[in-house]
Amino acid sequence: MTAVDEQITAKLLGRALAAARADAGLTQEQVAEHLGVFVETVSRFERGANWPTVPRLLQLAELYGVPVSTLLQRGSGRAVDVSIEIAEQLERLSNDDRAWVGSLVRDLCKRLPATGGHKAGKRHR
Repeated sequence: MTAVDEQITAKLLGRALAAARADAGLTQEQVAEHLGVFVETVSRFERGANWPTVPRLLQLAELYGVPVSTLLQRGSGRAVDVSIEIAEQLERLSNDDRAWVGSLVRDLCKRLPATGGHKAGKRHR
């Protein structure tokens, strides 16, 4: 993995951590207190400036009530991991809505460049 790939992956994992924290209804301050770290440490994880250790990642997953695999999968830019996340979201939709989202994704993929498109830091979630 190149340094650029590491930075992108760190940012994606950071976004996954921030989203999981928000979904759990916790603030960075509450997470920091629970872990016994500074708020800046939690912020650095969520910005992708620092990687959490494996034991820390396990603590975060437990605190957020999600499997570690979910955090890692959502922090991945690999097509297979992204497709799993999309499939999970599609499961909660009606058949009509699922078909509409499928056509929307197909249209977007046709319009975006095949490689070298958006950078992790530029995407919006």
